[in-house]
Formats: sequence, structure tokens, C-alpha cells
Amino acid sequence: MPSFTSLAIPALYQTSRQFVPRSFAVIQRAQFSSKSDIVTFEEIDTLIHSNGKKAVLIDVREDGEVAQGIIPTSHHVPLANIQEALALPEKDFETRFGFKKFGKDDEVIFYCRSGRRSGMAFDLARQLGYSGVRNYSGSWLDYESKAKKAQ
Repeated sequence: MPSFTSLAIPALYQTSRQFVPRSFAVIQRAQFSSKSDIVTFEEIDTLIHSNGKKAVLIDVREDGEVAQGIIPTSHHVPLANIQEALALPEKDFETRFGFKKFGKDDEVIFYCRSGRRSGMAFDLARQLGYSGVRNYSGSWLDYESKAKKAQ
């Protein structure tokens, strides 16, 4: 009969191996990025109220969700269209989405309802070479609750 360690160790190795690439990528980004990839409500609030807007806010929710409310100054590009949008030439992007396309080094903040889809948009943009992207992980739910408290 095989020993416990001969059965358990390979199983643990296989299980942990699937998490290594993602974990390593997160650690690597944290070490080399000058700003955190995660955006806070305070940063969003400052961005909204500053005259010299430095970042582009992108709402990746669906049309019905956007109709319920948006973060001021944000632009809408549904998650289903993100990959196509990032590949479009500047003129086509502006015609389709109604605002100037951001550059690969520009600060772009993605948000959705709760942070899951914006995280997906963030990962996709990073894979396509957009180094200035960030994720508002609290997204609309966080913004809506904290903005109401601030009033």
C-alpha cells in the first residue's frame, strides 16, 4: 500500500500549480508598478471633483445596469466589447464609443457593479499591453453607498 505522502504530495502539487502563474503575475505587478492596480473610493472621488482630469473611467456594465446610474465623468464600454474596443483604431473607437481612445500608457480605471467584470477588463487590457490600467474593485456598489453617505 502506498504511503500517505506519496499520494498527498503529488495531489497538492497539482492543485497549487494551477495558481502559480496568476499569483506570480500579481506579485510581479505589485513589485514593478508605481501605483496600486486597485483604486479606492477616495481616489475616484478626487478624480471626479478635480478640474484637471488625469484618468479615464470606463464602465464595463451592460446597458440596463448603466441606466440605473453611473459614476460621474465615466464612459461606457460593455465588457463584451472591451477586446474589440482596445483593438480599434482611434477614429473608429471615437465614432463607436463617443470619446477619444486612450493610449497604452494612459491611466484608465475600469469599474462594473461589484468588481468582477472590471477585473476581467483590467486583466485583458494588461494582456494587450495597456500598462496604465487600474481596477476599481469596489465598483458601482461601493461608489453608490459611499457617495450617499458623503452627501
